[in-house]
Amino acid sequence: MKTKLLLIPIFSLSVCLTACLFEGDEWKEKYGTPELLLENSRDESYIYLYKDQNQFKDKDNIIREMIKEVAPFESNNSHSLPKDTKYFTYEANWIPATSGPNYEHLSIWQNGFVRIDHKVSLGPHKYLYFSISEEKAIALVSYVFSLIETKESE
Repeated sequence: MKTKLLLIPIFSLSVCLTACLFEGDEWKEKYGTPELLLENSRDESYIYLYKDQNQFKDKDNIIREMIKEVAPFESNNSHSLPKDTKYFTYEANWIPATSGPNYEHLSIWQNGFVRIDHKVSLGPHKYLYFSISEEKAIALVSYVFSLIETKESE
C-alpha cells in the first residue's frame, strides 16, 4: 500500500516536468517570423550589443521601427553563426520565472544573418533562421551601434 501511495506523487511530478520540457511550436504563431516578433514585442524592449553585457532601452521603439524597415526577411536553413561579425540582439519579450526566464530574442548580424531565439524556462532553446540583404544589415547594425554610442555619451 505504501508503494502505491508513493507512486502517485512521482507520477504527478513526471507529468508536470514533461509538460514543461516538451513544449510545442505554438510560439511560432506569435513570434515565428521577425515581422511577427516585432509586432508582438512589448514596448520599451532592450537591445544588447555583441561582446557587451550592457543593455539599452529602446524607449521610443526607434530600433524596432528601423528593424521593420529592413524587411523582407527570407527564411533560411543556415545554422552556423557568423564569427567576428558585429551584431545586436533585440529582446522582444522577457518574462522571469523561478525555473528560468522565458524570452524571445531577435539577433541581426552585419552580414545579413538573422536568428530568432525562443526559450521557455525549463525547455530547450529553439531557433529560427532568416536573412536580409547585406547592405541593409550593414546600415542597420551601424545605425544601432551609433545610436547607442550617442546615448552612452549623453
